[in-house]
This record gives sequence, structure tokens and C-alpha cells, in this order.
Amino acid sequence: MSIKLRSRGLALCVVAAMVLALGAAGLLSAASTTKSLSTNFTLINLGSDVAHVVAQYLTDSGAPWPADAANTNFTLAANGGQAVARQYFDATLANGRGSVVLSSDQPLGAVVQILARNQTPTSGAYSGFSAGSNSFYIPLVARRGPSASGTVNSQIIVQNADTVPLTVTVSLVPRSGYSGSYNKTIPNLQPGVSYYYDLDDEANLPAPWFGSAVATASGSGQITVVSNLFAGPDTMQTFDAFPSNSPYTTWLVPLFTSRLPNSLSTPISVQNLSGGTLNPGDLDVECTTNTSPPSSPATFTMSNSIAVANNESYSFNPVTDLSIPSNWQGSCRITATGNVVAFVQMRLVATANAAAYEAIRADGTDKRVFVPLAAKRLANGFATAVTIQNLSSSSQANVTFVYTTSPETLAKYPSTPATITVGPYPIAAGGSLVHNHRLTGNGSATGPYGIHNLPDDWQGSLVVTSADQPIHGFVQLTYYTAQSGDTFMAHDAFTQP
Repeated sequence: MSIKLRSRGLALCVVAAMVLALGAAGLLSAASTTKSLSTNFTLINLGSDVAHVVAQYLTDSGAPWPADAANTNFTLAANGGQAVARQYFDATLANGRGSVVLSSDQPLGAVVQILARNQTPTSGAYSGFSAGSNSFYIPLVARRGPSASGTVNSQIIVQNADTVPLTVTVSLVPRSGYSGSYNKTIPNLQPGVSYYYDLDDEANLPAPWFGSAVATASGSGQITVVSNLFAGPDTMQTFDAFPSNSPYTTWLVPLFTSRLPNSLSTPISVQNLSGGTLNPGDLDVECTTNTSPPSSPATFTMSNSIAVANNESYSFNPVTDLSIPSNWQGSCRITATGNVVAFVQMRLVATANAAAYEAIRADGTDKRVFVPLAAKRLANGFATAVTIQNLSSSSQANVTFVYTTSPETLAKYPSTPATITVGPYPIAAGGSLVHNHRLTGNGSATGPYGIHNLPDDWQGSLVVTSADQPIHGFVQLTYYTAQSGDTFMAHDAFTQP
């Protein structure tokens, strides 16, 4: 079986270089999917000066991977300037898979989209890494696991973000109810190069199998890790693994849903990294509705019913747990008695569409959120929804949105303003605010705070600034028109002080 990919790897080290752990433009052998996958990445300049960017493409064998000049040397305007590199339109880049390392004189943010083009759609998205880490944590991995969306398999992509060859160990830890553990050794991984580890091909694991993973580099080596979670013939969720400095006791989930009429549910997977066992009740999830009219009940809580060993994971899954209120939407706060990490799956079970995003640490202090790619009802049906989370649990945040029109949109519609500013808008303590660019008109019809003033067929980037409280956010990449297959993607935004 094969996957065709066009550059799917970003290595992004702030100011010096950025690492995109996935990169691909060609044929790769894996059993998790039969799809031919291609990629694009969108960059945003987080700095106050023009960014001069150099992109180095490498195949997974470590060989140089020549690409079009326009995709290897380019500039981004200051303060949210955008550039898009589409590997499937690159006439020089040969079919294959690999990674990308971006060097820049300004800090960058990047979102990578993984797409099955010209076939039944499959899609995923993730945020590029600004730095490597010696170890990474993945709360949910699977080998031939059963689900309502079909058989589930994981593909773990490990990139060497260091300057010397590394040996990397991926430790696979079974979830409660499943047996079998295994340590996969990846030897002599060269600088900048990515290794594609497909769990469907791992004969040392039983099937079905669900669990978690820890990837660790030799010595003090630095790596980055991204995970693809495939389900059935079309569904894919892509998410960043968590670096070693991520574990914390309190996490925020800006959007949690349970069995909505459109079948959207958002399972939460939490990985225990406390160094000891979390006993029943040590994971507490408090959820509060944020809709108008409010979902019922207005609030509810969940907790782990079984013990969770160190490195193991536990899921709160509204798809199968009918004790969780149905037709419910809001946000949640995860509190643990020890350090954990968590990510959120977004599953439209009825249509086999799925996405994923990383939960947000509650102790962030940054007051600017950068979104590399925002789009309002493009002609091809693409549109985004941006959720901004107020990290303060006690004080209102006041935020201003500045949309920067892309060069492509300005060339197409010269009369479009170069920037569109709206706000300031209030966000309640612990609450979130959504700008849904899927909607017709200028924004939300349910209140003034979703107004974005974007015309249809607009594309660009977004910077959200808080005047007072720390904020963060995540982005949904969607299609507002009916599509077959899986066209649903999500990723975390980028922040700066």
C-alpha cells in the first residue's frame, strides 16, 4: 500500500530555524492508509520586521530534495505577513516524502495541511514546531483498533531537530483493557530528517491495540514529533505531540461537544505524566456551556473511573459514554493531581469527518494570538473558524482582531483593504469567543462579538491582541459546502507576549 505526499515536514526554530516534522511529495509504503497524500504549508511572520526565509527540503533518506525557487527563498511582511507553499504545485519537487527546515531572521508560525487530492478526500493539519525537545508525549495511538469511524491506526513521524545524528526510542504503552508494550528503536536519524513509523506495520503489537507513546532522543538530542490517527478508509486526525516541558496540572478545552444533532463529539485523551499513578477521581473535568440559549445542564463534571498508571492515557469519550449529556456544547477545564497532557478529537461520526487540536495549558501569559491562515467562504468551499480562549479564570479579556489580507486576495480584489480591524470584544473569564468565517454576511448572527467584516472569497492571516488578560486559541479548517470524505482539519494557534 502506498501514500503519496508532497512536502509534509516543517522544522521551525524561532528566529534561527523552524522545523516542519512532516514533509512529502511522493510514494511511501504504509498500511494505515492507501491514500496518495500531498501537503502545503502556510507561514505567518510573528516579528515586527520583514522576514527573509530559506527552506531546506530533505527526503526521508536524508538526500537533498530540490524544490522551486519560489518555495525555497521568499519574504513575509512584518506583523502577520503570510506566505503559502503548495508542494503539489511545485514543478521541481519530485514525488516522495520527507521534511522541511525553515531558517528565518524573524520568528515564524506555520500550519501544515495534509490532503488527499483528486480522490475521496482525507485531510489533517498541524502546527509547525518552533523548537525541538529531548522527548515527546502522544496521548493516543492505535493499531487496528475498533471505532465508530472504522479501524484506527497511528502513524508517528519523528524528525531530528538537532545538528548531529540521533537514536530515537518510541515507547508504546497499552491503555487499560489492552495488553502489549514495545520499544521501537530508530537508529542514526540524520539532522533535519523525518522517520515515518506506521503502527499497522508493527508486528510486535497485538491487534486490536490502543495506548499512548513516549518518544525520546539519545543523550540531549532534540526531536519533533507529529502523529496521524487514521480511521476507516478516509478519516484522518493530525496533531502535535507534546514536548517534555508541556506537562502541567491544568488544561483548557475551548470547545467540547457531546452528540450534537450534526453528530459532532469531541473525545478528550489525557496522558498521565505525573511520575506515579493517578487514582480514580484524580482527573477532574469541569464543563460550562457557552451557547445561547445555553446547553442543558449549564455545567457538569467528569472524572476518571479507574486508576491511570504513569505514561498511560485515559479518555472522556462522548461518542460512547452516554452518561455525558447529549446535544451539549461548551468549554472544559481539566484539573489533575499531577502533571498531564491532553488533546481533543473532533469527530463528525455520521459523515466520517474528523480533526484534532491540542488542549491549552492554563498558565499561559501571552496576549497575542497569531493565525497563519484564515479564510471567509472561498469559491472552492473552504472556510475557517477561529476560537480565542481567555486564560484568566477570574477576569474578562478585551481583544482586538486584525485581519491581514493575503497577496493573492489583494491581486484578485485590489479594492480589498490590506488590513481589517474589528473590536475590541469582551471574553468572559474562562470563556471563549468564536469568529466563524463559514457564515454568510459579516459574522455571527447571535451577537456582536463574532462580527469580522470579511468579504466572501477573502483569505489572509489574523492577529488577535488582548489588552489585559492572557489568551490562546485554535483554528478549524473546514468546507461550508457539502463534500465527500474527510475535509475537516484543526490546529492550535501561535502566541507571543
